[in-house]
Formats: sequence, C-alpha cells, structure tokens
Amino acid sequence: MFKKMSFLLFLFCVNSTALADAALDSSLNQRCLDTFNFIEAQDLAAYMAQMPPAYTKGHEKRLAKILARSHKRWFTEGDKTKSIELTGIDYGKASQGKKERFGAVAMAEVNISIVSEKSTSPRVSCKFMKTADGWFLSKIP
Repeated sequence: MFKKMSFLLFLFCVNSTALADAALDSSLNQRCLDTFNFIEAQDLAAYMAQMPPAYTKGHEKRLAKILARSHKRWFTEGDKTKSIELTGIDYGKASQGKKERFGAVAMAEVNISIVSEKSTSPRVSCKFMKTADGWFLSKIP
C-alpha cells in the first residue's frame, strides 16, 4: 500500500512540474512574441518595463539605441516580415555577472525563426533572466 501511495505521489509531483514548466514555456514564448509589438511601435517605456529596474536605470540612451536597431532590422529595411515561428526554449544557469549585478538565478532563451520576403532568419532569440522578483527580458530579437 505504501509503495502505491509513494508512486502516486511521485506521479502527481512529475505531472505538477510538467504543467508548471508548460505554463512557464507558454508565458515566455508569448512575451517573446509580444516584443515585436513594442519594437514596431518603438515604445521605450514598454521595453524597459519588461526589464529589471537595475538594468534600465541610467541606461535609457543605450536601450533606445538597441530598440532602434531592432526596429530597423525587422521593420524598416524593406524586407517585410511574413511570419514568426517559435522553435524552442532552452533553460540554463545565469552567468556570474548576471548573478552579481541582478541576482539572476536562471536564464531562458526563446528561439524563433523569422521568415521575410527576401530571407529567413532561423536563429533569432529573446533572452530572459529569472530573479527573486520573477522573469525579466534581457535581450530582444
């Protein structure tokens, strides 16, 4: 009886973890896709709201340049984006620098493939870092 109960508890834990992982994957995937909305609108405030406050404080000019460069790449160089496809998500440990600077404990990279009228960009990604306050965007496509 005890073995059956232990096995059932084990299955419950595995299923709960799988559901939590699927929910996290879905959330990060959607957040990555949503980056294209503020990239297209060049909405610096929305971009900065996705990042940890320590990452944005005093870096508005640098972040505005990153946002403009991404906007130019995906929306103004005459190569209209036709589709964006999610290709996977990878999790890993945070680098020592991110641990020290932001208190990051984990990283996630959402991989996407972008097809445009003239080309395909199969290795594009958004990166997120996990801190005690949740998951934050650390790199836009």
